[in-house]
Amino acid sequence: MKTRKPGRLFCIFKMLECVFLSCLLMPQISGAETPLINVETVKGENADTVIAKNLSQIPITVTLTLTSANNIVSSTSWPITRLIPAGETLELVEVSAADKRQEYFFYFKYEYLIGQPNAQAKPSATYLLPFKSDRIFQVSQASDGPIFSHHELESKYAIDILMPIGTTVAAARNGIVIENVNQFPDNGNAESEYKDKANFIKILHDDGTWSLYLHLQQFSSQVAVGQKVMAGAAIALSGNSGFSTEPHLHFALQANENGNIVSLPIRFKNPKNGTITPAYHSWLSTGVNDANSTPSSKAKRSVKKCSQDGVLDDAALQCMKGY
Repeated sequence: MKTRKPGRLFCIFKMLECVFLSCLLMPQISGAETPLINVETVKGENADTVIAKNLSQIPITVTLTLTSANNIVSSTSWPITRLIPAGETLELVEVSAADKRQEYFFYFKYEYLIGQPNAQAKPSATYLLPFKSDRIFQVSQASDGPIFSHHELESKYAIDILMPIGTTVAAARNGIVIENVNQFPDNGNAESEYKDKANFIKILHDDGTWSLYLHLQQFSSQVAVGQKVMAGAAIALSGNSGFSTEPHLHFALQANENGNIVSLPIRFKNPKNGTITPAYHSWLSTGVNDANSTPSSKAKRSVKKCSQDGVLDDAALQCMKGY
């Protein structure tokens, strides 16, 4: 009996089937940002209903603005602003024809803001330094020094900590991961088009505030959205993604204040009692070698000999090991 060779179409189908199965079996790398909210229009027999689904672990305030419309009547006036609790779905407005004999249409845009309005950090909350390393790192930007990029309310009290790419970044406080962006390369550049190309993780705390870890290394995230993390747990590696002039970690404590995302002052727990206030050109240490925010006399000498302008790059850190 003569065996018939499979046709070209069959071969293509089998190839596609193999690719499909391979995709199913391959481990999935979380890269893109998980959507926080979905707004859609549900068409009914006599009216359309706009609904919003909060897909996140944090309350979201959404605002709908009418951009174009004809022959409509709405159940509520525009613009429409509603607070949607975490994980819930709300009907925002019902729209129908003002004149039932005529056709109608409407178009809208929406914006949203995360966070419970006017959340305040617990006075008793403690924060660990956001890295795991026996090295000392310098603060290159803080609210008390020259400001290069922290001009907005959301970054007023943020700090930049100089550190080589690949340094382990740790959660400063217990919380739940609410955003996890992981796909951008470490080709930082201080150009406007790079401002939305930084990898970052946001962790929500039980008082409604959240911490931001920015400029992380590509594909280094060790957490997923919705995951609970404990203070001190490794969450990613530091990098140089997005709007950045050099490898560093941008860290901020943030909250929703009257409809604006603002950063809040922060003090880190000192391994030898007390707290550390991060200041411009101050030094941060986890306490493995030095429990103070200022390096020891020996460390100061080694920094002076090995670094240029106080920058601790890989070469400087390697040099310091000899002192």
